[in-house]
Amino acid sequence: MHRAKPRLLLVDDSDAVRTALASMLAPRYEVRTASTASEALDLLRASAGAPVIVSDQEMPGGSGLELLQRVRAEWPETIGILLTGRVDAWLAQAAVQGGHVFRLLTKPCSFETLSAAIDAALARHDELEQLAVEEERAAFEHASLRGLHGLLEERVELQMQSLVRLNELAVRLNGARSLQDIAHLLAQSVHELLSRRSAHVQVWGARRDAPTVESSAGGEMSAHLALFPITTVDGPIGEIAIDAARSLTKVERTLLESACAAAAVAAHNELRRMERDATHQALILGLASLAEARDQVTGRHLERVAAYCRLIAEELRADGRHAELLDDGWIDDLARASPLHDIGKVGVPDSILLKPGRLSSAEWEVMKRHSELGARTLERVLGDSGEHRILQLGHEICWCHHERWDGSGYPRGLAGEAIPLSARILALADVYDALTSARPYKHPWTHVEAVEWIREHAGKHFAPDVADAILRREGDAAAIRSRLADDPDPRANADEVAERAA
Repeated sequence: MHRAKPRLLLVDDSDAVRTALASMLAPRYEVRTASTASEALDLLRASAGAPVIVSDQEMPGGSGLELLQRVRAEWPETIGILLTGRVDAWLAQAAVQGGHVFRLLTKPCSFETLSAAIDAALARHDELEQLAVEEERAAFEHASLRGLHGLLEERVELQMQSLVRLNELAVRLNGARSLQDIAHLLAQSVHELLSRRSAHVQVWGARRDAPTVESSAGGEMSAHLALFPITTVDGPIGEIAIDAARSLTKVERTLLESACAAAAVAAHNELRRMERDATHQALILGLASLAEARDQVTGRHLERVAAYCRLIAEELRADGRHAELLDDGWIDDLARASPLHDIGKVGVPDSILLKPGRLSSAEWEVMKRHSELGARTLERVLGDSGEHRILQLGHEICWCHHERWDGSGYPRGLAGEAIPLSARILALADVYDALTSARPYKHPWTHVEAVEWIREHAGKHFAPDVADAILRREGDAAAIRSRLADDPDPRANADEVAERAA
């Protein structure tokens, strides 16, 4: 699988030109099209902008130059390229002076010229995004300094204590990995900064209808409350309520505003990270679903395998196994990467992949290649994207999840500790789900039958500690199977499981 194509919006009122350009650009870019400036703006608003927009100049209802002016005002990081069949001095001067046209190209324009301009525009878009991140960091520092300046009106000792606490809050907020952490840090810090006043924080994210994260510090609130908003550049994302039975001093209000500003920047960065993670995970699930759909593995297989992986990893950690590796981040990344385990099946012919009966020896050799196909695909992605733990774990599980503890697996016959821990965990999770799920070549086994089979094959097919982990948590595994079941009433009696299901 290849990484996602760069996105761009193509605007031209000529159906023929628009279709020809879109067809020419489609192999390299993800192209959306619009025939008018109004339609283009609607598309951009619906998808939160686009990295690059390529627009014709002469269009009814508004010129390309006017459209790019509007785009630059609403989406400063979107880069505009203007196409025109006629360049005059006024247009060239307006394009340069306005700053909203990155390239002015004449039609007809060769593919090489246009693609070079688009690639340069994409590079400029990336630079602007990085600049925005740096500006956010600068805003964070500015918000902290603004609060610190207000402390100069108070006694030196109080100033120093408050400065230290605000700096600690800034450092801790910068390391927070969830909105819940941010809300907790803000509530506790404000409680300490304001002489143990009770505080209650709510963070609802970018939308008021999103799930609310809450945290409190101190005792019960009085009837007198002071509310302070937590506001980012995108608007309010939360608020903090302070017990105001005693009136807040000017210094206390300054401290609160500074703490809220620091928390707002941290929350805004976390929301952006969550959006990026959600996008990455949607891409991973989309890629994995292609393979699963071809294999006729429908329903919630990918969700169940991810849940079993998390269950096994958490039990290994609770038992003191692999403590140096199994932190929350690694377990989360394993669960996110688990859907990639069979993406190599996209390269297996339908005649083999969809065969309802037992495979021949030759067919089985072709089927076994899916592990290497998936791993090689992710190697190319890793080469383009650099270090990315989710993709690295995906590569490990693609390559090794059919290896067996005793060395009898494929594709390389690895044994014991030579098999990565991620693949050892995924192998058991995948087999348990295969045993207990319906397939074109078998009926589902019961949970009891599957657990007994795993117990018999511990130390042979499966790593002993991994098998022990799921056996200790077999009740939780059964609960996951029930909660994410495709069929709420699976058959109690199972047929012999085909070799490829294991």
